[in-house]
Amino acid sequence: MREFRCSSLVLFTAVAVLSIGTATAAPLGTCTPPGAWAGATDFPDFEVRAWGAFFPPNGKFYALGGRDSDDAGSDFLQVSEYDPVAATWTLKNGTFADNQVNNMVGGVLDFGGTPYIVVLGGSAAGATTTTTEVRQYDPVADVITTLADDPWPGAADGVTLPGGAAVYNNKLYVFGGFTVNVGMVNTIYIFDPSAAAGSRWTQSAATLPVARGYIPTATSGDFIYLLGGSDYDPTTPAVLDTADSFVYDPTGDAITTITQIPRATGETRAVTQTDGTIWVLGGGRTDPNPSNEVDVYTPGTDSWTTGPAFPTARRNFAADIDPATGNVWATGGYDTGGLLSVNEQFTACTIDDTIFVDGFDGPI
Repeated sequence: MREFRCSSLVLFTAVAVLSIGTATAAPLGTCTPPGAWAGATDFPDFEVRAWGAFFPPNGKFYALGGRDSDDAGSDFLQVSEYDPVAATWTLKNGTFADNQVNNMVGGVLDFGGTPYIVVLGGSAAGATTTTTEVRQYDPVADVITTLADDPWPGAADGVTLPGGAAVYNNKLYVFGGFTVNVGMVNTIYIFDPSAAAGSRWTQSAATLPVARGYIPTATSGDFIYLLGGSDYDPTTPAVLDTADSFVYDPTGDAITTITQIPRATGETRAVTQTDGTIWVLGGGRTDPNPSNEVDVYTPGTDSWTTGPAFPTARRNFAADIDPATGNVWATGGYDTGGLLSVNEQFTACTIDDTIFVDGFDGPI
């Protein structure tokens, strides 16, 4: 039998091996393999441009919004929930009030002691207008509420999508964006759930050094990292991948250039692993993208390596990480041939439960 276990159980198992002393095992505290991608239960339909969110209180992954084609009217209004233990998808009752649910960004925020998934902005399939709406999803009550008093200021023009987003100190930071069929923007907006309704948004004095949209963004330690992202050529017109990389200091409200990601990418997610490194998951549309490469940024050394590539190269997929285990989910997206329903999971630490000749069940 094979199970996925947390580090505390690994430690217990290692101690048990020492006490018995007859089982042949891997070095203490290690796993075999140290992490790998594998196919999980596919999404029930095609799914592109959804926002993915792992919800720590119940250990489940959510796909919010998106659509099953690029045709008008193909938008998903109900939330879908993936249970990693049961390996099943469930269509929830939580329903968006309108169909401007593509290309949203968001995060998990605490409102007075209650955690919610917050998403903002978005557009409808086939449309060129966008929304300012901020929506709050409660996975426990399975209800979506629009925070009508706090629309996102970045889409006040009605045609701008949010760029990248990350949570720091229970505030949601929204970087850049895409003014549809015009170009990218360089603004930074901050949403504070602890502020009074009607005053939760502020705009940072700092701006991105270059205007960008669809930015892989993640928090590590006291900083937020923006790694790649999209530019726009209005003459073609075309969305273009870039390698520009920056670090933002929320305390000092300052942004600085760091070592570029080794390959240009955009239209994907970045996630922070348990060791503080940041993984940029494939993405991109400029040839040879979309990619399945996982580029790993180490903040302490301002350097890049590569991690385990996921099986299916794609962009615009729903993704997130369990911050406690380092497990990652990547669902749907576009490959070079079209839309996907594939769901893949990175399991950070796999334990093989093997019955030894002396009867002990431990890691090998």
